[in-house]
Amino acid sequence: MLLPTWVVQPGNHLLDRLPEGEFERLSQLMEFVSLPVRKVLYKARAPLDYVYFPTSGIVSAMTVMEDGDIIEVATIGNEGVAGLTAFIGGKTSPYEVMVQVAGEGLRMRADAFENEASRNGPLRKILVLYNTAFSIQVAYSVACNGLHTLEKRCCRWLLLTQDRVESNSLPLTHEFLAIMLGVQRPSVTLVLRPLQDRGVISNRRGMIEILDRPRLEALACECYRTVSRDFARLFDIKQ
Repeated sequence: MLLPTWVVQPGNHLLDRLPEGEFERLSQLMEFVSLPVRKVLYKARAPLDYVYFPTSGIVSAMTVMEDGDIIEVATIGNEGVAGLTAFIGGKTSPYEVMVQVAGEGLRMRADAFENEASRNGPLRKILVLYNTAFSIQVAYSVACNGLHTLEKRCCRWLLLTQDRVESNSLPLTHEFLAIMLGVQRPSVTLVLRPLQDRGVISNRRGMIEILDRPRLEALACECYRTVSRDFARLFDIKQ
């Protein structure tokens, strides 16, 4: 569905930072799309057909190994864009990208996006900043997966998800969380139980409720704080 001419606030933070006239021009190249949970936007190493700007919900960028094992390396919500590889001329996605929490977004054909990003204008300047922030997130995610305990990693992941959902209620199953963390489902049950016993979260079927955000932050590793701080610094956001 093409964007109506009255749309002036896209709801995606990157697009929100564009001058109004610039977004109105780019809106002619975009369309609204729904992002249902588990929808695969790109298979790993498959061609990029569209670039997605989520306005709600979350998508996950995942590395897929030859034996089928999967682990998440980045999350993308309404602060970012999925298909960023097209910004630097990439024609395929290095990750499998799947909707983790259902939402909506705007999409643009990848060739149109590449053409617009090549212009030395407001969109390109914002994408340069986001590309840096995204690279930092991927780097810390890789380090975190290799160096930190499952509990710390899980706490970091819950915080990142809450930031993007902007709600204390996270619609997540143990099965999905296990895929994102690259572990077996029983390991997720074991790590969530102590968090619930300590009153940090409430865990019921298909839903995790954040009850004590400050304690969750204290239990998370440094990766969450570092990535959040660097994103705020790059975009001059007061925390």
